[in-house]
Amino acid sequence: MFKRLLVLLDGSGLGSRTLKYATELARCFNAKIVLLRVIQLAKPIAATGGVALGIASPSTAELAVLATPEEDKRNTTRARRYLSSKARTMKSQNIKTSYKVVLGEPARSIMAFSKQEKIDLVAMTTHGRSGLRRAVMGSVVDAVI
Repeated sequence: MFKRLLVLLDGSGLGSRTLKYATELARCFNAKIVLLRVIQLAKPIAATGGVALGIASPSTAELAVLATPEEDKRNTTRARRYLSSKARTMKSQNIKTSYKVVLGEPARSIMAFSKQEKIDLVAMTTHGRSGLRRAVMGSVVDAVI
């Protein structure tokens, strides 16, 4: 029934809880688990109102814009290390596993990746926000569903 399971990991302990359930499903269906981390691109300070944040000169704003790709690169490297570690652990338990880090808006990236990779089941956790916080911040889980 399920051949390819997608597990979204954000690096938090809450997100890692999904692995326990996905591993059991993978064993039951002899399925492959694909671990995914979506890195939302850092926004340049200049584009978010650098002057309002205390950046007074154009040269300072330019440095902030130049620093953004470095931040994205560091985040991507950290995510790869994290997913690689999780994949090694799962492979040691004889679970077919691969991992991928993508850059982009989380919900759209998850949906596009799922379609492209012919994923049968997506496993992810929610941070449990409700009420006003959820309305303001949105929910990646809601968007994916």
